[in-house]
Amino acid sequence: MGKKITWFVSFITLSSVLLIACSSDEKDQAPPAPSLMPVSLQLQWVTQAQFAGYYVALDKGWYREERIDLTIKPGGPDMVPVDLVAAGTRDFGTTLLADLCVAIQRGSPVISIGQIQQANGIILIAKKSSGIKHPKDFVGKRVGVWLGSWEAQFNALLAKEKIDSQDVKVVSQGWSMEPFIKGDLDVASAMVYNEYHVVLESGMKPDDLNIIDYTDYALEFPGDVLFTSHRMIEKHPDLCVRVLRASLRGWQYAMDHHEEAADIVLKYDESGVQTRLHQLSMIKEMTELIRVTGRPLGYTDQATVQRMIDVLLRYKILSGPVQPKDIFDKEFWSKLK
Repeated sequence: MGKKITWFVSFITLSSVLLIACSSDEKDQAPPAPSLMPVSLQLQWVTQAQFAGYYVALDKGWYREERIDLTIKPGGPDMVPVDLVAAGTRDFGTTLLADLCVAIQRGSPVISIGQIQQANGIILIAKKSSGIKHPKDFVGKRVGVWLGSWEAQFNALLAKEKIDSQDVKVVSQGWSMEPFIKGDLDVASAMVYNEYHVVLESGMKPDDLNIIDYTDYALEFPGDVLFTSHRMIEKHPDLCVRVLRASLRGWQYAMDHHEEAADIVLKYDESGVQTRLHQLSMIKEMTELIRVTGRPLGYTDQATVQRMIDVLLRYKILSGPVQPKDIFDKEFWSKLK
């Protein structure tokens, strides 16, 4: 009987030790980290402060906090983000609102989830010595336009001014402003935050240039949007919210910390061609386009979208009607609150 009691006590003691050990092991083991979802973002241009918010959010780890492993894909004049996202080779993209609208009306299964630039940032520039002051002066001249996903406003301008496109020598403009500076282009497309400053940095003065501003012709459409495919919003609606939230967090920080944002962009510039001074001037100009009174960050104003649609229809840039709800989905921005 004594041996049985001794054995029983030993068994209980051993079981207790094992339970404590197991319990200790469970406490030492941290819960598995949530897996990160690989996501790609296609930019419509090269790495620069035009996209500072995305690079800031990436560098700060804010996409990872949203369980996103983001890869940013730089673009260029021959890249069409809408086509890449529509084909499923990219998950999200950036492009101009007007060009997104045209692509959607033509059947591309994409939609905006956030309006980043609330104001128009694209202009046309000509040297004063050329005598080109107005669109009517484009006739017979060489005009640089980024073709593929940038020309909706330009085509609307020609239509509004009753200029036959056949009478203008439209040239596919690359990323460099050298053709304009050297005189190979009479008119060049320029963003107020980028190419315009590139020309000034080349030695020209503001007084050396004539600016043809789309705003002066009632064609001041909002600029860059963050968009995705219908497939993405149907299969991963929560991911769309998380991508938008991290992106806007990055933009807010970039606008509040210009110096740091410029440095972060340079960190990701694999080409090595960007300069700190240029990136700093760019993020300052971008802030002016993004921060518009009465428009929260990332908000899409339906009345503005409708007005843009009406203008594009009036000048036959759109071949058929399209509704604002086809252009942007406000659900994801609304869920950020």
